[in-house]
Amino acid sequence: MRHTILMSLMLVLTISMQAQNLPLEAKITEDGRLVFGSDPVAGLYDPTMVNKLEITLEEDNWFELMESTGNGPNAMPGQTLIARLTFNDDIVLDSVFVSIKGQTSDFQNNSEKKSFSIQIDDLKDQDLLGYDNLNLNCGFQDHSSMREVLFGNVSRGFTTGLKGSFVDLYFNGEYWGPYGNIQQLEGRYINEWFTNNDGTRWRALRTSGGGGGPGGPGGPGGAFGTGVSSLNYHGQDTSEYTEYYTLKKTNKADPWSDLVRVCDALNNSDIQDLYDNLIDILDIDHTLWFLAQEMIFADDDSYINKGGMDYYVYWDESTDRLMPMEVDANSVMADNHLFWSPFYNENDSRFPLLNRLLQNSEVRQRYLAHMRTILKQHFIEDELHSQIDAFASLLDQRVQDDPKKLYSHTQFINGVNTLKNWVSSRIDYFESHDEIMRDALEIQSLTMESAQGINQAPLANQEAIVSCQIIEPAMQVWLYYGLGLDGKFERVEMFDNGMDSDVAANDGVYTAFIPAFNAGSYVRYYVEAIKNDGFGTASYYPEGAEHDVFIYQVEADIDEPGDLVINEFMASNSDYVSDLAGEFDDWIELYNNSNELIDLTGFFLSDDFSNVDKWAFPENTIIDGDSYLIVWADEDDDQASNDELHANFKLDADGEILILSNDQGDIIDLIEFGEQVTDLSSSRIPNGTGSFEIKAATFMANNEGSSSTDDNATNSFKVHPNPASNHIHLLINGHTENVSHFQIIDMSGRIVIDGEIASDLETINISDLQAGLYFISLANVHKETKSRSKFSVIR
Repeated sequence: MRHTILMSLMLVLTISMQAQNLPLEAKITEDGRLVFGSDPVAGLYDPTMVNKLEITLEEDNWFELMESTGNGPNAMPGQTLIARLTFNDDIVLDSVFVSIKGQTSDFQNNSEKKSFSIQIDDLKDQDLLGYDNLNLNCGFQDHSSMREVLFGNVSRGFTTGLKGSFVDLYFNGEYWGPYGNIQQLEGRYINEWFTNNDGTRWRALRTSGGGGGPGGPGGPGGAFGTGVSSLNYHGQDTSEYTEYYTLKKTNKADPWSDLVRVCDALNNSDIQDLYDNLIDILDIDHTLWFLAQEMIFADDDSYINKGGMDYYVYWDESTDRLMPMEVDANSVMADNHLFWSPFYNENDSRFPLLNRLLQNSEVRQRYLAHMRTILKQHFIEDELHSQIDAFASLLDQRVQDDPKKLYSHTQFINGVNTLKNWVSSRIDYFESHDEIMRDALEIQSLTMESAQGINQAPLANQEAIVSCQIIEPAMQVWLYYGLGLDGKFERVEMFDNGMDSDVAANDGVYTAFIPAFNAGSYVRYYVEAIKNDGFGTASYYPEGAEHDVFIYQVEADIDEPGDLVINEFMASNSDYVSDLAGEFDDWIELYNNSNELIDLTGFFLSDDFSNVDKWAFPENTIIDGDSYLIVWADEDDDQASNDELHANFKLDADGEILILSNDQGDIIDLIEFGEQVTDLSSSRIPNGTGSFEIKAATFMANNEGSSSTDDNATNSFKVHPNPASNHIHLLINGHTENVSHFQIIDMSGRIVIDGEIASDLETINISDLQAGLYFISLANVHKETKSRSKFSVIR
């Protein structure tokens, strides 16, 4: 019999994604796409509601203490004070830090309505709905009081975006009006968008010097870092960069060399080689979405305008690539920038992300395609006007009631209308721009096919064929595919030539192969079509690539069960059997179907298809022929000892997967299970070879039990673990009614424990026994010994 585990594409994705915990902003759609930032925001940053924040301070003159002295960059900062934070009259956090934040909104703002920073976890291990810091922005120079919140909620649909909402702010019971609640770029933010938070973060802001360089603020070496912290090249000496970037967080001994490598390639490569030289060290696609975002919203505090200060640089440890990140958007959508070109500052060499990247024709066309997608899918007049009106409805009465308001209610109403007019005029401007409005090829459909069928994931070591339909002949069509949940893509050309996998020439259907990968591998893919129009105008499918791509997971093709199998497991252990620590944890039983011992050195167990080597068996772990081995799945790897094995993951009683792989990297057993029943196990029937059934557990024993009906049959049993420390499990392979008592006898013949047997599995506390060798015997009701064994106690 061939035992092949075949799961539908969406079922595999749903189960394994649950097990491996995608970033919070990522999800798998019903049509098999990996997308980011598509779900509505809930909780602390829900933009549809206004939460209440009350700050309570002991100092009566708290504002004077917090306020900075002097003006401009040379002003003395105010004090940071300790306060109590109350959220929605419900959550109370004591001992938070509160301070005035910002530069322009502080130094040029003569009112009491300043912006505030709240550090929640600096003094105590606490958070507010999962967040450690709050940025409360006063809306200085924004009569509508909503531009930054609007920007964040729109842009997160196409790039990593900071969330934003509104709060009612109170100080010592006094209302200070509505504030923008803008997410801070910190570890929680990174974890929301990336698979880990192990990367390096810099703020592109010089840490010494100051004042205006040549040309004043914004000139080379100016206060904004233009021309020095704009990913400019300063030579190979990493110390030359420390003046221009503030290192916020790293896990590397030498993070600066990563930054230098990117600056070198970006500024010094020949333009025709720029893409190839950068793709392995700079996330070019993310960078282009970032630039398109700042251009469309005409962000004054930005890379594209200042070149430094108000953006971050992030080195993603999981992909080994750099990318810029938005951090300050309080100056977006200003009237004086209404007609900023999509190529603003492209001729200024101080801005290499613009000046260098946009000279490369391939990169330029990708950038323009992303601009079109934003305008088509996200920067839509009716939708933006509706969102502005919704925010205005939330804010209107609050602005009227604000005793600290920066601008009058009339100014607020005018600001809202001005913002709506700005959106309409900005769209009109782009719709009249020749390069933006070029017609691109329409990719009408995309199909992935494997030997398992259309849109069915391939098995291990099988190729996949991707086809797309394009009516108008293309100059080139590229298939991009990437291994894993993140990282760069390889590309292969797709053809409509009637050869290889292409059925018919010149029918508008282009095809290419994705190579074979190991079982469990995630494979992302999308298509790019280049138009033969003299410009190489590009289009993509899905249009949101690379933050919106198709994905599948290579399935395991397992023959009939081999020598080593997952034989039994319990994902909800209430009081069935405990480990040596007395804890009733999940457990997994392996069984050796052969008569020869198997060395498990280099073998792995996992519940995560993207990380099949999640837990490694200790070296020299042996399972004898026709024998069982227990692994406790309890995330208590520190409990591991010679007595017991403890994996670094738990089982999900609602259902997930279990993977056993060998020292060659091959998956040799894979179990997909659904909802489990407490204190019942899933067991192979027949033992070691059959399908899984939920039934009474047979811990460390044959899943079928004994078929003997002879009352005089001798009961065989095992003691686990052996040697042991605090507990042993008495595993009886036979009929419990044939035996009713057990005795533990020391080497002098003294009975040290005498007990009754109630089931085929007994857990016996031996914590009071001294170290040494003991005998254990089973007896019937007449105290006649039926079977005997020995075990060791260690201390």
